[in-house]
Amino acid sequence: MVEDELIKIWQSSSNQERVKFEKSKLMIELQSSLGRLHRWWKYMERVNVISGWVTVLGFIPGIIWVPYASMKIGSALIMVWAIYIGTRGKSVKKFKPNDLEENYLQYLEKTRTYLLAQKRFFETSLNWRVLTIYPILILFFADIWDKPLARYVSVSSFLALVGIGIYENYRSKKRVKNEIKPRIARIDELIEKLEE
Repeated sequence: MVEDELIKIWQSSSNQERVKFEKSKLMIELQSSLGRLHRWWKYMERVNVISGWVTVLGFIPGIIWVPYASMKIGSALIMVWAIYIGTRGKSVKKFKPNDLEENYLQYLEKTRTYLLAQKRFFETSLNWRVLTIYPILILFFADIWDKPLARYVSVSSFLALVGIGIYENYRSKKRVKNEIKPRIARIDELIEKLEE
């Protein structure tokens, strides 16, 4: 019975009211979707910072007790790399829009800029996250390459990092395709409706 009344109200309403309803429905869906994305981004930043600190603390003994110069330099560079990776996500945070923008259209445009920054972050992560560690790893194992066990460990480490790099690249592309691009499309659709 309530459904029939709602259908009658919907059918008797003007097209302008229907457009307003569609706009508000899109806004609510977008807000919910962006809320989940913001929470996920905050979680990812925390994981990166914590893993950076764990890496730094794990390589401090390498600088102090390892007798080989290349391993000491490699340990220091790995620590710098871990700090860089841990703080890289904060560069995207500066684009995060404030909920208290002047109007909703400006909020949507700033949100689109924020999502484009996240997209660029993930699309370039192979370059700055994965490929930068390989030369450091080669330097790390340079002095002990002539020892058979060390050669096995270094090749195994290198192959493990290649596997992790491939997985990270796949995961980043999947995140961009499944989560960021659809949200950008929704924002563009909502901006078009608001500008009508």
